[in-house]
Amino acid sequence: MSTLTSIALPVLLIGLAALVLPGLLTPRGTRSQRRLALSVLSSALVLLALGAVLFGLLYARGGSPVLVALREAPGPTLVFLLRRSALAALVWVPLLALSWLGLARRIETLRTRDGIRAADAAAEIGEATD
Repeated sequence: MSTLTSIALPVLLIGLAALVLPGLLTPRGTRSQRRLALSVLSSALVLLALGAVLFGLLYARGGSPVLVALREAPGPTLVFLLRRSALAALVWVPLLALSWLGLARRIETLRTRDGIRAADAAAEIGEATD
């Protein structure tokens, strides 16, 4: 396998998924940072699994008997693939963090707008009673 297909392609695909996945898993109108954190944690687990699957496919494509290894020794084979995926985390964790920060900022903007609307509504009610 060339360096491009064995390292760059999986890292690029996982990095792209790290940027997109949290936004897909977070409900669009949520105002909850806790819900966002759950989405980011779920994204991290999905990315770890995705990386293991992707590396397994690439090893199989390169001629390694991955399916045979999974049948004969599933534990060590999964650990091997998860370790490869964890190494790719050096790239996707910062991208996931950037996505998290962007979504957290969006949530805080929505909360601020809600607060302004509530204050305006209270002011209008106060003016109407005068």
